[in-house]
Amino acid sequence: MSERAYVVQGSLEEATDVVVFLPPAGSVTSPYLPIGSRLPAALPAVHCEIPGRGRLAHDEAPASVHGAVGRWAGELAALLPGRRLHVFGHSLGALFAYELTALLEARPDGGAEVATLLVSGSREPGSAPRSLVVHAFAALRREQRPADREGDTEGARLLDDLRMRREHRTSGQRLRAPLALFCGRADAFARPAEMLEWKSFTSGPFLGMFTFNGGHDYHLSGRQEIAATIGRIVNRHPNSNSEDLGVRNDS
Repeated sequence: MSERAYVVQGSLEEATDVVVFLPPAGSVTSPYLPIGSRLPAALPAVHCEIPGRGRLAHDEAPASVHGAVGRWAGELAALLPGRRLHVFGHSLGALFAYELTALLEARPDGGAEVATLLVSGSREPGSAPRSLVVHAFAALRREQRPADREGDTEGARLLDDLRMRREHRTSGQRLRAPLALFCGRADAFARPAEMLEWKSFTSGPFLGMFTFNGGHDYHLSGRQEIAATIGRIVNRHPNSNSEDLGVRNDS
């Protein structure tokens, strides 16, 4: 592996808390960089990327959710020992986030602590996936960056990711991490009431359901509000390094 499967945004040097963003289906570069830029100044972000595409095109693409998450877990444990992680995943990324949290909680060396599981726009693990192909194609065309189109087939990426979602089998493990749910009020693919089923997958505190204007892609327009919400969730910890810091407004 020639490159790490993540991008760091901000400084990790003195950070106690770090937000980890897991990719949605079809992504190459992280769609959450604009959210990361609006987090409190002392709250850095790490954006995980799927091998086999973009700058990681020469790496072997994961054949399964577990394959992708296994690589990220090893790299994050080495990068962020002793840090508190706030793991955010949207849609397919929520399934990545769940399995990543399960792996990190099971590590015998302790390593990084998942302080919060931030689940966005996804029904619970093990639920029958609804068809998101038409919707995801439209969103990808609208948001895709020119660099992402070079040497990469849009349809193949998306179909590979949706296959991973369809074929994934979860153990149903109950996590220890506190849970927060994020959802677009008009999301027809993961309705707010349906997302409450995630509560049965963690024994930790339920921090609340946070709803935003928009549908399944609410995160593309509500970036300031999402960043502010994540900042408040992180600040609930008595030793948070981002307490009382403002939310950045740079674009």
